[in-house]
Amino acid sequence: MISLEAIINSLEEAVILFDKTMRIIYLNKTAEELLRKSSKDIMMKKLSEILDNEKAISPLIKETIHEGRSFKGKSVSLNIGQFINIDFHLSPFFFNGKIEGAVLSISQNINISEREEYDFDSLVYLIGSIAHEIKNPLGGIKGAAQLLRNKLKNAPIDEYVDLIVKETDRLNLILHDYLTLCKKPAFNQVNIHEVMEKALSIMDAPIKGSGITLRRFYDPSLPQIKGDESKLLQVFLNIIKNALESMKKGGRLEISTAPSKESVREGGRIKRWVLISIRDTGRGIPDKDLQKIFIPFYTKKKHGTGLGLALSRKIIKDHGGLITLKSQVGKGTSFFIYIPFGHNG
Repeated sequence: MISLEAIINSLEEAVILFDKTMRIIYLNKTAEELLRKSSKDIMMKKLSEILDNEKAISPLIKETIHEGRSFKGKSVSLNIGQFINIDFHLSPFFFNGKIEGAVLSISQNINISEREEYDFDSLVYLIGSIAHEIKNPLGGIKGAAQLLRNKLKNAPIDEYVDLIVKETDRLNLILHDYLTLCKKPAFNQVNIHEVMEKALSIMDAPIKGSGITLRRFYDPSLPQIKGDESKLLQVFLNIIKNALESMKKGGRLEISTAPSKESVREGGRIKRWVLISIRDTGRGIPDKDLQKIFIPFYTKKKHGTGLGLALSRKIIKDHGGLITLKSQVGKGTSFFIYIPFGHNG
């Protein structure tokens, strides 16, 4: 028969039980992993004794025990040696009708996690944007054709032909990117460093031409992952190209790989990622644009399609991973790509 303890230990949430003196008398395996301490180092200690300067939850434990109140917290910063983002629920623990302590459950919001609460709205937006983007170049093609017809007898036609070709190419690029966005990856064993080196080889001329310093920090111990090499190559190219465009002349491009420090429990198992970081010292992205850059067709570039980062995000998501970034205007941008070890597709 399955024990209650085995069930609690299989939970993805960290569960900690406190007695009436606010000391820990039980915690599950997820809590040990979250706090990065074994149960023998934690038992009969207060949360404030385990985590220095912990002021978000500890005062609430006291109120829960003394007043019988429950508390919830969302997107709370917790220092476990490094800051993590959590949701928590705190409630009184009753035994024989009396409060004997408090139960704390914690769900870690890995800083790379992205909530998909607006998938449907995004899909509607995507379809509408596609229709809009196809309409614009088609209008240009039609207008150029009309001008060509009217001017054919009396004027040079090169500029109109060039416009037709240009708008047709832009339309083809949009459709190609959209079709790529919808196509699922074909998984094989992939050496992430070889894919990155291929991307850097392709971008070698613009990197050198812009006088940009390239630095690599690869972890040679990383195992191969299951991925689609051509799609991952496209992701790396998109982000490197954006980095170069943000730096113009000079600057520094840093690329590093390492096992991620973050982990989550999924299906009772620990899930870890390989982390690929791509950092530039370019102009950075304003805060008001940070939440929009992954939206399809959102672009500040004069000739951009706005699908590069949306496509990159979709590819990494199809690999079971996530992509996020940090940016500061005038200082540069860092993209963080997380791909799980041993993804099966």
